[in-house]
Amino acid sequence: MNTVLHPNQSAVAKELGIDVAEMASAEDAINAIEMKLGEASAQVRARWFAVSVLRHLKKAKWHELNDSTVDEKQQRKLAKACLAVKGFATSLGTVTKDSRSKFRFVGFASSKNIERGMLATGTKAYKIAAAVVAEAGLIEEHAEASSNLLQPQAETKPKPKPKSKSKSKRTQSKAVEKSVVGRRAKRRAYAQGDTEQATDTADALANKNESAAMSREEFASLDAALSKSDTEIVQQNWVDQPNEDRLSRILGILAGVGFFIFIALLFL
Repeated sequence: MNTVLHPNQSAVAKELGIDVAEMASAEDAINAIEMKLGEASAQVRARWFAVSVLRHLKKAKWHELNDSTVDEKQQRKLAKACLAVKGFATSLGTVTKDSRSKFRFVGFASSKNIERGMLATGTKAYKIAAAVVAEAGLIEEHAEASSNLLQPQAETKPKPKPKSKSKSKRTQSKAVEKSVVGRRAKRRAYAQGDTEQATDTADALANKNESAAMSREEFASLDAALSKSDTEIVQQNWVDQPNEDRLSRILGILAGVGFFIFIALLFL
């Protein structure tokens, strides 16, 4: 009797209660398994094939279905997903036509070698199964885990801290504030200087008026004119006109006041 079976096939037969020792050949044992499974036979073969493809893509060395990284429920789900794709069942039947390729883990290569348990990767069944396991995200998870294990972890260098935008903004704000304060200080200095000059002029005129014994009406007129000129000088300086304009205006006012005093003194 020639009943040499793959360990996977023997385990399936044992699970189904089939005594392979009474079989005349390995092919008879596989036929008995298929008959025992009935309609579920296609799904069980698809399950073994799909997990074999997953094992090949992950370059794993599983010996039994329970050794894989996916549980039984997910294995059945993969088998159903493969069988749902048009052309998979027909291609699987052709690929696993030899009894030595059924209900067991198989390997894959560019060309098949039944004696060594190798099937071709160019078959439609393989391509569909590979697409199904890839869509399930099983390949990516393994590739990512393998990459983390194989590649030495590089030393993480602290990233340079980006320059603080808030700090830059504060610097710019201080510069602007300083510039504004400087301009205001200049305006105050101009206004103060002009006011002091006007005050000195007023004092001098007052002294002259006292020596000339001006009348109360004339002094009141002169004081009103000087007050008006002081107000105009301060207002004009805050408008931040060029120095030349302000100086010309002040000189004009002083000249007018001097002329007014000169006329007043002539009539005394």
